[in-house]
Amino acid sequence: MIKFNARCYALIVSNQGRLLVMKERWQGVNLQKLPGGGLELGEGLIACINREIKEEFKLWSPLEWSFFYIPTHAFSSRFKPNEQLLLNYFKANSTVLEDEWAIIDNDPNLQEMMWLPLEAEQATWFTLESDRTAFLKLVSLQTQP
Repeated sequence: MIKFNARCYALIVSNQGRLLVMKERWQGVNLQKLPGGGLELGEGLIACINREIKEEFKLWSPLEWSFFYIPTHAFSSRFKPNEQLLLNYFKANSTVLEDEWAIIDNDPNLQEMMWLPLEAEQATWFTLESDRTAFLKLVSLQTQP
């Protein structure tokens, strides 16, 4: 049986022009990724991204979001091959102060957060292809005159 798994990810840019990213261990695999995660039953996309941010960060500021990107080709879950992922990327409408953000310390799977420079060569930092694509799209928009 094929299942669908909707996921929402956040693009949060600091006032210093860097992107919030994280290192997370998921089902025994170390991932370097954007903040976010899976949609819960009865939850809308914006509610999902807000909940995920609240679950992952102890210091954070409320944000307003704009839809940013959805991959146009199919992705199977790396962890559940019978699931197709529906990936949604949202960008915060305003920049944030880096020192107002900190990862929670009561989840051993959330290993580290950092601020990644918005430079195309940094795309290789990401584990997941879809995160790399969203990152490069963001970089290209930031560098347009």
